[in-house]
Amino acid sequence: MTSPPKVQVLISTFNGEKFIRAQIESILSQLPADGQITIRDDGSGDGTIAAIEAIADARIHLIHGNNLGFGGSFMRLIQEATIEADMVMLSDQDDIWFQDKIQRSWQALAHLSETPALYCSAQRLTDSDLNPLNDTKPWVRPPAFENAIVENIVTGCTAAFNRKALLLLQKKNDLTKIYFHDWWLYLVISAFGKIIYDPQPSLYYRQHGNNVIGHGAGLLMRQLQMLKFLLKHDWANILVEQVYEFNKSYRHLLNENQRRIIDAHFSITEKSISLRLKLFFKNDLWRQSRAHEIPLRILLLKWHIKSSSR
Repeated sequence: MTSPPKVQVLISTFNGEKFIRAQIESILSQLPADGQITIRDDGSGDGTIAAIEAIADARIHLIHGNNLGFGGSFMRLIQEATIEADMVMLSDQDDIWFQDKIQRSWQALAHLSETPALYCSAQRLTDSDLNPLNDTKPWVRPPAFENAIVENIVTGCTAAFNRKALLLLQKKNDLTKIYFHDWWLYLVISAFGKIIYDPQPSLYYRQHGNNVIGHGAGLLMRQLQMLKFLLKHDWANILVEQVYEFNKSYRHLLNENQRRIIDAHFSITEKSISLRLKLFFKNDLWRQSRAHEIPLRILLLKWHIKSSSR
């Protein structure tokens, strides 16, 4: 770096007292003197707030929030982030940053000051005691808007984005329509800017019983984690609602081809959205692998049938 950037790190915490101090210390050790860690506690009932307040560092700003869920909490942080920051970074409450994470993120973004840009990376998976398991695999296909509509490849705890991207993201959206903050980042910034994926890990990513999704120890555990999530949530509805909110907020900025992509597969009115049958029979591959494409179409078809019967 030719000169240190002004950095703001955003963390949403919820019952994270066990690991939060180690995470914050891994960030503070590399954060510039004028940087800031803004932590929004999402209604913790344990000792998380006390653990944060015990770290006597003026660069930490703690917000006591009501419970919005992880996606809503991070979106609130992004909406209220300072536009003075050169780079905004997201952090989970239970990982450990590599000591060059801020430097590597800025090296990727520094030359893109006039373009909305987001950097993200692979992760080094560990157990709860930081014993290494494996590194996440590189994505098969490069980041793209067409992929972002139906799949997320940005792991939020690795994400960093520049001021142009922050201004783009700070629209007052309906947070109930945005379940995954990192997927929203991927969708918005891939439409109007640049996504930089780094295949080298930038942090230790703890896998433990309280991960919302996580990666688990290898492919099998990842699939089990995803299955567990899908059994509890209407994933297809999450996707559809997100496309609706995106179209409402950003359609006027999309180019003709991007509008055509959305309109070919979604019927969107002022108050509702539905899927077009073309989505289920197209030959195009939108997701990272064909193995993931088939479950996507099954889930969306089920949503379409359920929605049509109402």
